[in-house]
Amino acid sequence: MKILVIPTTDWIRHPFPNRLNFIFDILSERHDIYVLHFQLLRFRDNEPRSTSCRLIPAGCIDLEDPSLYYISNSFIHLLKIRQVVKEEGIDVILSANVIPSFMANLVGVPIVFDYLDHLEESASIYYPNSLLGRLVKGVVGRISRYNLHHATLVITLTQELKGYLGGIGVDRVRIIPNGVDTSLLLPLPKDRAKRDLGLEGPVLGYVGSLEYWVDLEMVVQALTRLDVVLLVVGPSLFTDYEERIKEMAEDLGVLDRIVFTGAVPYADLGRYISAMDIGLNPLKMMIKNEYVVGGKVFNYLSCGRPVLSSRMVSLERLLGDGLYYYDDLDDFVSQVNRILRSPPPVDEERSLAKKFDWRDLAGQYEKVLRSAV
Repeated sequence: MKILVIPTTDWIRHPFPNRLNFIFDILSERHDIYVLHFQLLRFRDNEPRSTSCRLIPAGCIDLEDPSLYYISNSFIHLLKIRQVVKEEGIDVILSANVIPSFMANLVGVPIVFDYLDHLEESASIYYPNSLLGRLVKGVVGRISRYNLHHATLVITLTQELKGYLGGIGVDRVRIIPNGVDTSLLLPLPKDRAKRDLGLEGPVLGYVGSLEYWVDLEMVVQALTRLDVVLLVVGPSLFTDYEERIKEMAEDLGVLDRIVFTGAVPYADLGRYISAMDIGLNPLKMMIKNEYVVGGKVFNYLSCGRPVLSSRMVSLERLLGDGLYYYDDLDDFVSQVNRILRSPPPVDEERSLAKKFDWRDLAGQYEKVLRSAV
């Protein structure tokens, strides 16, 4: 097949590769994969990752704000999509972006939409507690519904997201969860990993973007009751959330026990996770978090580390007792102490991750794309 991918963000410079990066680098071994490459100004100076897909540069109006970037470049994206479809003979478009997907509906090629997040909430969270945020949520919601109803097929992550889609009249839905490259993220000896990073004692770790859907506020509060270090791996993308967390930690007197690394190369991520005693998945209560199972959970498991997460319905349904859950601050502190006293075997956590290896999930993805064609 010849497949055009319309991704969520910059394909090679976003700090965290998402499911589409892994799946289509695998599928490129037996299909021709073209990727609409959004060169976002915010990520322009980041070191690019390698990819075996063919990148199609798209967009010439550089803007810091992602919403304004996609709006301003929408007509340019349409022209580029039409050009690639015509010149390369594209069989199917896989899209996970809102406005470029709307434009792709005009080119007459089957579209599979990957609804990998609750898009309207994800878009508006970058403008917390503002009129602009409410406006973005409404607009993105309307365009997303149009895209979903006009797609040949829809892929989504969880049973809960499928139920949400059914509630808005979208019934051509296949579930393919997130996963992990278990050949890349391997367990390393914990003591050696800690020594390499200059860490001592019990380490709680968080890997991911620092944005307002994350509940690091509660984790920072817990540090006043725990004798641990918090390792935070990842950058703020578009908001001041990292600064807010640092100010809170300073006020509580625990800033000296938090290590902020910023973005790290994905190839080095295993070393950082291996230095953790517990991998954290702290989330605020919102549909985006209730219905989505993010990739960081599988990253922790692939490195053999236990996962402590906010209690979310999709996580419990998908992974059940394979994770540890908490409901409030007291519960969080209790669970941390419980895990530190009696950590689960590394092999047990890793065997769970292997059930969600990207190579197996890419095969499922391929079948959905073929059925759309």
